[in-house]
Amino acid sequence: MILNENLYRSVWACIRIVVLLGFSLELSAAPSFREVQADGLKLWYTRPATDWMTEALPIGNGRIGAMIFGGIGQDSIQFNDKTLWAGSTESRGAFQNFGNIRMDFGTKGEVTSYRRSLDIEEAVASVCYQQDGVTYRREYLSSFPDDVIVVRLSADKKGKINFSISLEGTHLGEIRMVKGQEISLSGKLTLLSYAARLHVQNEGGSLAVQNGKIRVENADAATIVLGMGTNFSATNPSYITEGDAWKKAIDDAVSDASEKSYKAIRKAHVADYRQLFGRVRLRLGEKSSNMPTDELFADYMKGTYHPVADVLFFQYGRYLMIASSRDGLDVPSNLQGLWNNSNTPPWEGDIHSNINVQMNYWPAEVTNLAECHWPFINYVYNESQTNGSWKRMAQEHGCRGWTMRTQNNLFGYSDWNWNRPANAWYCMHLWEKYRFEPQADYLERVAYPVMKSACEFWLDRLVKDKDGRWVAPEEWSPEHGPWEDGIAYAQQLIADLFENTIEAGKLLGTDNVFIKELEAKYARLDKGLHIGSWGQLKEWKHAEDDPKDTHRHLSHLIALYPGDAVSPLTTPEYAEAIIKSLDARADVGMGWSLTWKIALRARLFDGERAHSLLKKAMVLADASLGRFGVYPNLLNALPYQIDGNFGATAGVAEMLMQSHRNELHLLPAIPSAWADGEVSGLRGRGGFEVTMAWRNKKLVSAQVKASADRACMLRTDVPLKVQNAAYRCEKDANGYYLTTFHIKKSKTYRVVADNI
Repeated sequence: MILNENLYRSVWACIRIVVLLGFSLELSAAPSFREVQADGLKLWYTRPATDWMTEALPIGNGRIGAMIFGGIGQDSIQFNDKTLWAGSTESRGAFQNFGNIRMDFGTKGEVTSYRRSLDIEEAVASVCYQQDGVTYRREYLSSFPDDVIVVRLSADKKGKINFSISLEGTHLGEIRMVKGQEISLSGKLTLLSYAARLHVQNEGGSLAVQNGKIRVENADAATIVLGMGTNFSATNPSYITEGDAWKKAIDDAVSDASEKSYKAIRKAHVADYRQLFGRVRLRLGEKSSNMPTDELFADYMKGTYHPVADVLFFQYGRYLMIASSRDGLDVPSNLQGLWNNSNTPPWEGDIHSNINVQMNYWPAEVTNLAECHWPFINYVYNESQTNGSWKRMAQEHGCRGWTMRTQNNLFGYSDWNWNRPANAWYCMHLWEKYRFEPQADYLERVAYPVMKSACEFWLDRLVKDKDGRWVAPEEWSPEHGPWEDGIAYAQQLIADLFENTIEAGKLLGTDNVFIKELEAKYARLDKGLHIGSWGQLKEWKHAEDDPKDTHRHLSHLIALYPGDAVSPLTTPEYAEAIIKSLDARADVGMGWSLTWKIALRARLFDGERAHSLLKKAMVLADASLGRFGVYPNLLNALPYQIDGNFGATAGVAEMLMQSHRNELHLLPAIPSAWADGEVSGLRGRGGFEVTMAWRNKKLVSAQVKASADRACMLRTDVPLKVQNAAYRCEKDANGYYLTTFHIKKSKTYRVVADNI
């Protein structure tokens, strides 16, 4: 991510996991993956939000979302559509703020018992308070089934709901209309047209249009339905949907939702959301906290450890992924997910190719949100294969295939520095999706064509160095240092691309001539793994690394994570060199940098260091001290940039389980702070799903199932026995126990520690 220095200078057990009488052995009684955790997964506060970036609470359905303030006399709801972009195929433009709902309640009495919250197990935000003897409640949700944002206002006494409401856009030349129970607005940007429609349904009382607003008086309750959209098309080379079908979709969504009861909308929304979110449960000690979230994290920062904060932060990343990236729209989450209150956001709120959009999707597969990965997968497929924008950039180099620059908008436009190896980094995601759920049809139709064409670019682009090795000419190590041939960032990514494409091609068996050509090139490819003069993994092939360099990027360490070429188990010399490089970089940096280091330390089996980095990523940010971390609303801070949230969630998952070496390594990097715990629903490569419990950092029991018949290998630091299958358990040269057995599709296998 480009660091704007001026911007940063200015913006800146209680119960030990409830060992439930046999918890250690009776994991079969653990809740199913669709049950609710119900133990403190709420963000809550005792006052309204006053600042969008630091305090407002995000809701979203993957395409549209809003930020909730929860004001008392007045309330604002700022809303977005992920496709609302200024710019075009010829200019970058920026992600845009769609608009605001303004509500005026006209109340001035003393308020007590105020509570503003976001329940991330239901994806419902709420506000509740007492005023003049009345208890008022509001709920806010962004429904995927109904494709609308809904606000519900109610009170415990009849006739007490009074408010006026307006709908505000943020662009010149908009058309705004107020009629009956509805307000609409529409407009046009550089390329796209957009529209929004708001419907107000009162229960009891009266409704009228007054001074360009809708006024509700003496109602028992009211429901507000907001729909919005643009004419963006991800698959049309013009990026525009022809005709007015997109407008009809908005009207139909609002009309259909307005005819339903709020209870029905809420029920469908929660059920849809929970079937994703409820797949993974994590407990690390105390189950809940009676402290408001901002106080909880302030207390945590002062040194009082709360396991519930770790769990909340991990699950918050999963919540944000569901809220900002759902299957059905080929638009990935951007630098801010989909939430943005500015028409000139930092770095244009773009799709940034030198770590940020990739990090956004690191948790998708491993935390059982595979469907949420599709918007990015389809975006890469469309831009590299269908729309042609990235192919044209390859042609600028006289090469086949596709490539890109660093900053990207929604319309295939790419600028700032060349980031050619990003094509290989993107392909890593397509291959990982296959590895987590091997599907031959997906590999043949989607992943392999994209991977092959990325390889074609490098087959044409690579040059031989003086040692006869193939290297990428004139590349960088984002975002610093010299541009030179054969830098580690490019070589490690190209090696990963070639290796994965060779494996994919052999699995398909339909492109043997190309695969032989690729194998020949790969055999003489510089893999980007060289140990330097002070024992570090070299970042540049020729320039000398500075041991005092604490730059935020760690691009030369991709081979460890998210790649898999380096492991302490198979390449200890390179793992030691990476430790040297990481130590030199220091445990400092902005959110995404710190959270990348969590995963790197986890891959090095250093749970204590990984947890220390997690705690640093969770401190409350302070601009005056130049301290990164999170805001009180737990969004990654200085300024808000969502990749740090996703990176933390992925890092925690790597501490709990790893599967990149064709095995399930259980509890590879558990810190002392998580001595006792349980997790369910994590996914491993090969189509595995795992539930496990541990005590004193040692695995006690686990359940494993798979989506197809296949062999399973478990790596643990305790011997295991498989209760319902033939198995073999042996100790390897590294001191780990390897337990192997065969799994039948969809059957659950229970394993327990053999020393209890």
